[in-house]
Amino acid sequence: MYQPINSLDIPENKMQELKSTGYYHCKDVDTDNPLWDVLTRTPETKTALDLYHEEQKMGSIRTFIDHFDDALGGGIPIGKITEFCGESGTGKTQLCFQLCVTVQLPSWCGGLDGAAVFLSTNQSFATHRIRQIALGVVNHYEFIKTKHLVHRKRKVEELCVDKIMGNISHIYITDHIELMAVLIKLKQFINDHPMVRLVVIDSISAPLKTLNGQERTTVVFNFFREVQRLSQEFCFAIVITNDLTTRIGSGSAAYQTPSLGGSYYHRINLRVELEKKSSPVFKAIITKNALKPEREIEFTLLA
Repeated sequence: MYQPINSLDIPENKMQELKSTGYYHCKDVDTDNPLWDVLTRTPETKTALDLYHEEQKMGSIRTFIDHFDDALGGGIPIGKITEFCGESGTGKTQLCFQLCVTVQLPSWCGGLDGAAVFLSTNQSFATHRIRQIALGVVNHYEFIKTKHLVHRKRKVEELCVDKIMGNISHIYITDHIELMAVLIKLKQFINDHPMVRLVVIDSISAPLKTLNGQERTTVVFNFFREVQRLSQEFCFAIVITNDLTTRIGSGSAAYQTPSLGGSYYHRINLRVELEKKSSPVFKAIITKNALKPEREIEFTLLA
């Protein structure tokens, strides 16, 4: 058969392994291999309605900032890539900490009963701040739990700060090589911890700064292609933070724009540009969202 192997329904890493050993067409592969029938199986066909229902079932992670969640179309979507971009001090990392906590809330109050993985590339992981946010969420949870018990008359789950912090796993990454290598570890980790519903990368630009334009484009494309495939397979959201860079526009006018350029922009599904108004008020501008039009809101973080 001269059917190319890239037409088969097999993972990209396995396809690359086959190509690296000289297999480019189905006829090149040993058909006595017991996995051959699986490898050559025709990819499953799904209708747009099927995919829509699957996306609806995945749900989203609420920030529990009501107007923010509404502007996002319900929260941070599972199986998608959401970017928070802005200058230092605009709340990017703080929002990520908050999501690592709120994803753990029980489903009866809008949470996902989940866990989180935090990939830190710039030593921004602040356990004391996470603990503050967790305490604020627990206090808020106790308040809504009391109201829930009054109306529903049934026992609901307990929540404590130590349990919340124990469900946030941290991996420190120093460069683009470790960024790509973590994909292998991530898949095994989520296999062992199936309740992971959020993976944070803070920040994506830091480990890529040493690469030239073409190398950076290649790493970004390969990384996000694989991590989004994993997010849809294991049902978790991807949230990344990104810095701003200065570009020269027409007439030599300088302007600030998110790092990594246009090819990267097309890999993300939602973009939220953040600014600091005055302590503790931030502004969010949702500039890319398939579910909602562009919108600006002001918000404050929990605790």
